[in-house]
Amino acid sequence: MESLPFFPVDPHDLPAPPGEVFRRLARAHNLLASCEHVDAERRAEISREVLAIGPAALPALTKASASREENTAALARALVRLLTPEDVGRQIYIGLMRERRDYAVEQGAVQLARLPYPNLPVQRVLKDIDKLAVKAGDFVYQQLGVAREEGRKVATERTLEVIGKLGEFWREEGFHGNTESYYNDRNSYLPDVLERHTGQPIALSVLYLALARRLHLRADGVGLPGHFIVRVRVVTDKGEQYLLIDPFNGARPMNLEDCKQRVEAIGQPFVAEEHLRAVSAREILARLCQNLLALFDQQKKLIDAERVATVLIHLEPGNPIPLLVRAERRLRRGERRGARADFARVKGLDPNGPIGRTAEELLRRMEFESPFR
Repeated sequence: MESLPFFPVDPHDLPAPPGEVFRRLARAHNLLASCEHVDAERRAEISREVLAIGPAALPALTKASASREENTAALARALVRLLTPEDVGRQIYIGLMRERRDYAVEQGAVQLARLPYPNLPVQRVLKDIDKLAVKAGDFVYQQLGVAREEGRKVATERTLEVIGKLGEFWREEGFHGNTESYYNDRNSYLPDVLERHTGQPIALSVLYLALARRLHLRADGVGLPGHFIVRVRVVTDKGEQYLLIDPFNGARPMNLEDCKQRVEAIGQPFVAEEHLRAVSAREILARLCQNLLALFDQQKKLIDAERVATVLIHLEPGNPIPLLVRAERRLRRGERRGARADFARVKGLDPNGPIGRTAEELLRRMEFESPFR
């Protein structure tokens, strides 16, 4: 079992009985219904009350976002953006804890896409992936002259052929790496990759992994420094081996020398045992978040960076670094109350370490510069 965070669990994060869920939702509806014709001070109070309800208020907020009452709709949209990251992080965390090693990484990747698309129909996107996998299976099995019912057996006995045909399907569908606008955040979101058939290496690899698993291949993500690929287990007369696949470059095979050159090109020594190991769903999702965080920091999008950091906090609840990252982004945009709370949690997670000391110093500086805020 993973150790839980040291700090007490927020009651709003605990599973609530149906009656309590209904009560919270009804309260959110009532608050939003009263916010159109009130002054700014009262709207601020309503905002705080809705935020205290937590993600349980999201259905009410989603409905209010489409309201014809301008003040209500604007407030609801702002609150959706604030509450969605908490809900996304919790949904991913619950899935990882419940399913452990069987957690399908595409589920978390689709949840992550709710950050830019709060009303994204997650189940519909997952069904779209299922349909694409059916189409891939039809292509592969027809090319190999076998029935779909033999899929599991074929994946075991003719693994290399299945991988080869899946690569052909990948290229025929036009999936490719986006080299023209590599740093567009849409390249990281799985629904956009499905729609545009292009993206960054890690997002394309997540989709390839989803298809491979549905074709009964034993595939894992491989996080090379500066790149992301997939490895597929192949059983031969010499024992268990792995074929390396690069979804960013047409799902074509890579060899050790290709990997070595890629890693050394960014100034790092290549260590096969470390760089070619399988990474977990949690690690893949954390790397997706870290890519987005770096992108939003570069673009100086503080709120977007803060929202991604919130998801990272749920993915790594015992790690003080995502909390420190969020606190610093909050401080830079003037949200001192949230920053102070995050710094305090960082100190609790790393009381005697360098991260905790950094948080303590920033807290001290906050009190010196603005003692009454």
